[in-house]
Amino acid sequence: MNKDLKDHPLKLRVSPENDVVFNDEFWDGLDAVVNAVDNVKARLFVDGRCVFYSKHLFESGTLGTKCNTQVIVPFETQSYGDSQDPAEESIPLCTLKNFPYQIEHTIQWARDFFEGIFVDGPNEYQKYSENPQKYITEISKELRQQQSQLRSRLESVSKLANYVNTATHQTCIKLARDLFQDTFHNMIAQLLYTFPPEHKTESGQLFWSGLKRLPKTLNFDPEDETHVNFIFSTANLFAYIFNLEALKDKSKVAKEASDIQYQPFKPKNVVIKESDKDTKEEKAEDDETRVAELT
Repeated sequence: MNKDLKDHPLKLRVSPENDVVFNDEFWDGLDAVVNAVDNVKARLFVDGRCVFYSKHLFESGTLGTKCNTQVIVPFETQSYGDSQDPAEESIPLCTLKNFPYQIEHTIQWARDFFEGIFVDGPNEYQKYSENPQKYITEISKELRQQQSQLRSRLESVSKLANYVNTATHQTCIKLARDLFQDTFHNMIAQLLYTFPPEHKTESGQLFWSGLKRLPKTLNFDPEDETHVNFIFSTANLFAYIFNLEALKDKSKVAKEASDIQYQPFKPKNVVIKESDKDTKEEKAEDDETRVAELT
């Protein structure tokens, strides 16, 4: 970046509702525009203003592993709004969660995983903290037909509520280690319990064949750099959420994480969709009981 660059940040939605700020004076004062917004509506708004005020626009965007750029020159090229992006191909949820077979699936899963824990979780807790009873009533009504999702949401909020005022660095390491255990061991062990390696489909074919790849559980290894990086990064994310100083000694974090012991995993009777055409609801046998405890 140019060391002489001077910026003037604005915490405003890029949309017509803020025309009082994004007015004639604002647009006339620009030589060119570089777009890095996160939705089509905002892109179209900026593009329309650049067309109206005859401004050069550098448009850019990402979608998973894909990216695009478009240089728009007044009176010389198409504008962003003159063309339409092709329809996005969505990845079935059961493929992302249980049966990924392409690198794009794992990247999208990781993005959703991060968003759910470190963005949606704190945001939901913020709503809960403003009025706990109102939040529980509204979320229970919204997800009353989806007990598994309701349980997940309530457990996330409950976990943050339990630690928000008492969290230490040890708490953050324990939460990170729990996340590793649940995600890379317990969930996979449950999947293999429901669909063991020898499981066959109704047509007699091996379930784990073709695009369904047999997974394996992971046990935390303090000598594995990838394992340690996950714990270290995750613990620091929790530290940030709880407004604690960052953890700096990675070897100490790895040592503390390796000292945490877990009981052998006990599988449950759960319903897991076998494909995107499967219409049954995914749930565990104790979802309703757990929801009742949390509410």
